[in-house]
Parts: sequence; structure tokens; C-alpha cells
Amino acid sequence: MTTSATGFAAQTCTAPPERSDRMRDIVLAHVPSDRAIRILDIGCGTGSLLFRLADALPDASLVGIDLSDANIRAARREQSGRSSTARIAFETADYLQYRPGILDTPEAFDAIVSDGVLHLVPGDSGALARKIAADLTAGGVLVCDMPYACAYNTAFAVLRRVLRGMRSSWTDRMILQIGRLLHGREMGDDGLRERIGYMYVPPERVMGEALARTFEAAGLHRIAEHAMKSVSLSQLRHRVTVFERRGAAR
Repeated sequence: MTTSATGFAAQTCTAPPERSDRMRDIVLAHVPSDRAIRILDIGCGTGSLLFRLADALPDASLVGIDLSDANIRAARREQSGRSSTARIAFETADYLQYRPGILDTPEAFDAIVSDGVLHLVPGDSGALARKIAADLTAGGVLVCDMPYACAYNTAFAVLRRVLRGMRSSWTDRMILQIGRLLHGREMGDDGLRERIGYMYVPPERVMGEALARTFEAAGLHRIAEHAMKSVSLSQLRHRVTVFERRGAAR
């Protein structure tokens, strides 16, 4: 596993409520609400999206996994006392090593969701796509929010590589100060500090035609795209792409 993944293993990451609301609404547009389904959240963070889906889908069972034990502990604290507690399981896990069933769940999911995580998973994109396809039932959907191929993201990826090569306490302070200037009114220092590490991490992959073909070769066919509002000049531009599992991986 590369630094891009392990660098967040001890950190919390709390998704902005507006983004979790948007992701919830997109997921609800692509999953059945009239029967029991199983949902996996890859890189669930502190559970923001999973809790919203549990509230909206009272018959669903949900699993959230994350590399960060700090995230999972925070999610479990938030889970305590919720009426949906029995339907949600959280586990510290590396998705590429994760095997459905270890949390008393069936072997496949009806939907896999991932908000701003798949571009950080290290390794071969084909292997990642085949793993996702294997973890989905036939007709199941992947709903993923990730950076897409565009000039802005290409330039920003270069900047992040440069910053990574010169990272120091000084650059951390500089990024925090810029964050305060841009977002100090809507976000406190704790939230801003959570995001400093991302400024040093270029994406392993971006969503575009090449990656879509890789996913298709694994049996994941693109069926929809949805806009995701950018809230910061320092954020990579994201889009939500929906894939349906139609065939076996090749």
C-alpha cells in the first residue's frame, strides 16, 4: 500500500453535510426503496452518508469500511443510540483486502457507494474495478464521487505533487492559513486541519473515458453521471458516476 492510502489511517475525515445530502439523493435515485437491500460504503469516514441512507431506507442493511480507525471509532460513537444501529456495521478495513461476509453480511451487495475515495485507492485500476464488480450482485450499482479528467484537475495534481515533495510544518501552516481565509466562516480549525493532508495527495486515477472502459471490462457499465458542486478553489473537481453490474469480470 502506498503513502496516499496509509497517510490517512490515523485521521478523521468528516464530509460536509451538503455533500452527504447530495450523495444520499443520488444514491436514492438509483437503488430500490421497496425491498431489503445491502449497501457497502467504501471509505465511509465518520458515517455521514451511511447514516443518511439508513434513515431514508428503513429496510436496508449497511456496512461502512474505512482505513482510519479514528473514523470508525467516531462513526460508532455517532451510531450509539440511533434507531438504525442494528442495521449498520462499521469496520476498519483496507478495501482491497476486505472480503464481504466478515461482518456477518452476505457475500455481495446491491449497491456500493464511495464519496471522494476511489481516486485515492492505490494500485491497478483494473484490479480495483474487478474487486468492486465481484462484490456487487447482478444488477447492483456502484455510485462513486471522484475527480474527473479535466485541465483543472491535471494542473492541480501537478501542484499537489510539488507540495508533497516540499512538505514541512511551514507548508502545513501556510495551507491552514489559506483555508482560514477561504473557509473560516463555515469551517473551524479542526475541520480545516483534517483537510491539510489531502493537499499533498495527487489522485491515483480520475474518472474519464479510459477509466470507464476499464470498469466496463470488469462488467461495470456506466448508466448515469451527476454534477457535484465544488466548494473550494483548492478542491479537485468532482463528479458522481453511476455504474451497473451487468456481467462477470473478464
